[in-house]
Amino acid sequence: MSQQAIENLTLDLEELKQLAEGAKRNRVQQMLSIDIRKLETDLLYQKELLAAKEKEQSTGESSKPPAPVPGDVKRYRIELKEYAWDQSDKFIKIFVTVNEVQQVPEESVNVEFTSNSFNLLVSNLNNKDYVFTVNHLLHEIDPAKSYRKVKSDMVAIYLAKVQPTKWAHMTLTAKRLQDMKDERMSKNTKDTAEDPSSGLMKIMQQLYDSGDPETKRMINKAWHESQNKKTELKNAPFSE
Repeated sequence: MSQQAIENLTLDLEELKQLAEGAKRNRVQQMLSIDIRKLETDLLYQKELLAAKEKEQSTGESSKPPAPVPGDVKRYRIELKEYAWDQSDKFIKIFVTVNEVQQVPEESVNVEFTSNSFNLLVSNLNNKDYVFTVNHLLHEIDPAKSYRKVKSDMVAIYLAKVQPTKWAHMTLTAKRLQDMKDERMSKNTKDTAEDPSSGLMKIMQQLYDSGDPETKRMINKAWHESQNKKTELKNAPFSE
């Protein structure tokens, strides 16, 4: 059974790699890359399982099966959304919380970098695959100099800046939302006089309905910040 699984996984992996080589769109490349990493992890497990079985047959010694879940067991994919970030002159530093990530092997935590995006994949953590993708970075990065570190319950991702420019936002999406908000607030029209937020909310709703995960993540963040600010103003004491 393990030998058959290895053969099937090998064929699947070869075909996926061929598809990845011909893919042109960045999002498609990232999706295929995630599936390739997943199959590679499953293939490694099946090979270890087969080696353990052959050793038991030849020596009569019973060995414990390897820890990862077999390739034919379904794993759930979870898209991570929350992160924090900071920067220096050379790097954008991103911190993604992944509980117990330090328990998986180093090779199960992978980050694929392009000049304007990155994709984090944590494979087979408690029978789950964790994915975190950011597209349309504000400025270009150097994929060759970018890297990641696994910490306790966290993955730190270091994006190497091509230019030592200070980033006002993480992505072009975040910048576009801020620009629209500033532009809307600066217009003194009848609509904004009656309801300053109505036009902006319509635009944000349209972007959310048609946006990718990063766009939706930024809109949700902007919405919560707006609501918190309204609450603070409502609860603020009147000054005499």
